[in-house]
Amino acid sequence: MAEKPVKTSNELFRGALILSAAAIIVKVLSAAYRIPYQNIAGDIGFYIYQQVYPFYGVAFTLSTIGFPVVISKLIAERESSKNNFAVKDILVTSFVVLSSIGVMMFAALFLGADWIAGWMKDPHLAGLLRIVAYSYLLMPISSVLRGYFQGINDMLPTASSQVAEQCIRVLTILVLSTIFVYQGYSHYVVGKGAVLGSVTGGMTGLVLLIAFVILREEWKLFYE
Repeated sequence: MAEKPVKTSNELFRGALILSAAAIIVKVLSAAYRIPYQNIAGDIGFYIYQQVYPFYGVAFTLSTIGFPVVISKLIAERESSKNNFAVKDILVTSFVVLSSIGVMMFAALFLGADWIAGWMKDPHLAGLLRIVAYSYLLMPISSVLRGYFQGINDMLPTASSQVAEQCIRVLTILVLSTIFVYQGYSHYVVGKGAVLGSVTGGMTGLVLLIAFVILREEWKLFYE
């Protein structure tokens, strides 16, 4: 892989601007869908979705802000030494560690869904929690790829993947909830359709990140 150019203040500013713009768009999307969804699903349907939303919020925060920031800092520090093997080691180690964390969180939420739903005083939420659990399986690779791109000061993949994830999530919520309500399904089935957006959105963001890896030939890092 060719040497990375030295970061300039303009590049850093541009990167910060891209991430800031993406954060604003994500916030707007996260707020804008609530009104139409409540109109579609009703107050009870909206309440059901809000009960499990925090579990998705944790996965999204960890995969967009939490872990990528740590990984990017490690890579940015090592990159100055031009040691590709060090960067490779960071990526592999991060993926192994985060995969362990992701699997444990998935198992805890998926297998413990009945207990958590009982603790929340609504056993019917268990099915929704199991769907949300899959978001934690997408978290490791998404976090590593975002952290890598941010570490080399390439903010476009992170920003575009976040926006794409939220766009598909919101689209899934509104489309499936409309279909399920029209077909007369229960509030909990409608909620499952909405929660599925966390998975379809996460997969969309991950596919886009992988596309950037392929198009920019970043995968060659592992063969040098």
